[in-house]
Amino acid sequence: MKKFLVTILILICFAQYVLAKQVLSKKITKNTITIPAPKTGELGKNYFYCSNGEKCSTEQVVREHYKNEGYQVMRTEYSFWKGVFALSFLDELYPQTLNHKSEIKFFDIENKNVTSEELNQKLNLIKKSNIQEFINTQLTKHEHGSYIRWLDEWEIEGYKNPTKYFKSPIVQEFLAKVNNKTFCKILKHTLDDYNLNPVGTPDYIVWNNKEMIFVEVKRKNEIIKPEQIEWGEFLIKNKIPYKVVRVLPY
Repeated sequence: MKKFLVTILILICFAQYVLAKQVLSKKITKNTITIPAPKTGELGKNYFYCSNGEKCSTEQVVREHYKNEGYQVMRTEYSFWKGVFALSFLDELYPQTLNHKSEIKFFDIENKNVTSEELNQKLNLIKKSNIQEFINTQLTKHEHGSYIRWLDEWEIEGYKNPTKYFKSPIVQEFLAKVNNKTFCKILKHTLDDYNLNPVGTPDYIVWNNKEMIFVEVKRKNEIIKPEQIEWGEFLIKNKIPYKVVRVLPY
């Protein structure tokens, strides 16, 4: 009986935790907007209806919203920025994968002897580069090298892997439009505060002729993870446009 009561108490506490509204900083709250969408009554990726009447996910609702507003919409998240990071520091972190003459395919072997000074020197070089040309040069190097998990795994937006995705028109347009300061601030933050792993980066980047916005997608009461909050506050602090877009079902 005692164990039963303890179990009930735990379940009640858990339910209260789940239902409790997350308290967010003023910075995040101020940068939050909401958009309505009809719900299907189903769970998971078919929770909403898009404007064409088809069942769709929260992310698809937000994508459609920005496209209707005249924005270009690019999927990002962790795998995209980890791929960007691997390409940016390809020569320093994966030197053994470049221009090898053997048939051995190295798997994700990072150079543990690289120093912070070397990485920061490369970052300073990137700041002065044409971002699109730089990344495309690094892509060519990688294709003549070996398999790297962050560039050759994970299907993204229908592309076989991030390497293929980086060649897509939408990513190429982003690379042509993003300014060096924004690009390098994200690399620097990943380098210094996230131990080379950009966990928590926003779901989308959207842009038009006037602005470029980093967008975190959530449902009405969905929890924003601590690492997502940290990235949001970092972007706001550095005057990089950022929004949390919550989709409200009706």
